[in-house]
Amino acid sequence: MAEIKIPDKLTFKRKEVIQLAKLDGRVLDYWEKEFAAFAPMVNQSGEKFYSRLDVEVILAVKKWLIQEKRDKGLIKDLLRQHFTNVANGTSTQGTDPVDPGKLQKIRSTLREILTLLAKDDKN
Repeated sequence: MAEIKIPDKLTFKRKEVIQLAKLDGRVLDYWEKEFAAFAPMVNQSGEKFYSRLDVEVILAVKKWLIQEKRDKGLIKDLLRQHFTNVANGTSTQGTDPVDPGKLQKIRSTLREILTLLAKDDKN
């Protein structure tokens, strides 16, 4: 099976992730709870947005679970090996850790942008 090329974007709407990964939304929701390796941001209107890293994790889970038929326990171990400490702000690719203060400021700014975009959509 061919490797899926992820578009060069920072965030993806839920519908885009479902189409890209060729998954049912219920499967995506289940994996989010089962593996706890990705957590989409939710804007004020309830729409979910996934980061590029979230999409990479989802595609890895799909590959390991569906194509390679590995069990869930092994997949959780593989996620820890390949996507270590993502929630703590440390890199999985060998680059420098992210400054938590800067990350918080970026998140706050992005939330403001999403709020403004949501308001524009209603007009």
